[in-house]
Amino acid sequence: MSVAEAELLESPPALSDSALGFTITPWQPAVGSVVKGLRYSGGKLPEASRAALKQALLTHGLLSFEPGTVTGQNFTEFLEAFGEVVLYSGPQTPAVSAETQANIVDSTDKRVARNYIWHIDQAFRPNPPNYTALFGKAVPEFGGDTLFSNAVLAYERLDPLFAAYLETLTAAHYWDATGHMSDRFLDKQEYARQRALNAPIETSIVRVHPETGQKQLFVNESYTTYIKGVSRTVSQSLLTILFEAIKSPEVQGRFSWTPGTLVLWDNRTVQHRGIGDFAKQARVFYRACVN
Repeated sequence: MSVAEAELLESPPALSDSALGFTITPWQPAVGSVVKGLRYSGGKLPEASRAALKQALLTHGLLSFEPGTVTGQNFTEFLEAFGEVVLYSGPQTPAVSAETQANIVDSTDKRVARNYIWHIDQAFRPNPPNYTALFGKAVPEFGGDTLFSNAVLAYERLDPLFAAYLETLTAAHYWDATGHMSDRFLDKQEYARQRALNAPIETSIVRVHPETGQKQLFVNESYTTYIKGVSRTVSQSLLTILFEAIKSPEVQGRFSWTPGTLVLWDNRTVQHRGIGDFAKQARVFYRACVN
């Protein structure tokens, strides 16, 4: 049993007291907790509540909040308890409004079908957001779930000798690795400008979480292009192995959406992808990132 698995199994079945007024219970064995009974109406969270939520987020990687906890208008204010809320928007993912630091992710639009590839948000940047949140604005009656994967657990399940070898390797990541930039920037001049502004970056394949000290795999299908210092064949083979480790059912949880649900996860350790099985139903989220 890995360290991450042991921590999840040893976690108390629920965290609750009269001062908090809400409960935090495990969601899936590999990742996540469910928060019930919390209602946010604005302003700063009590420190005890903020600390309990932050600890659960670091321990389990993901928190889901039941409908009624927040609204589409105040959830970014709620997220300020976890850091600085930052807007990442683009031509196909516009801001919800001029007054909010959230953008619209409309998966009904085929132009954002790349949401169905495993990824870490903004992993092509030197400093991706610490946390990502999705608020279910309009969700399908059936289908359209989101998969989440624990990259810490994926690392810990590797053979120790193989894991040690991976720690010696570096990977390159690029925004346009699977066509994100070319899909978004249809104007040739703007596309060229964005390519110049967003050159490939390099990171260690194994990263250490700055707050928990846990090691994790830091490669993803959407943005990781190759491994440095090895042949193309070796690079492709290693990435296939690592991508499959992230996809393993043993390190995943599958979330079914309800309108008004908020999901917040540690973008440093939890990867995600949507499932495009909802036909022509509406699937619209508000997304916010936290540094």
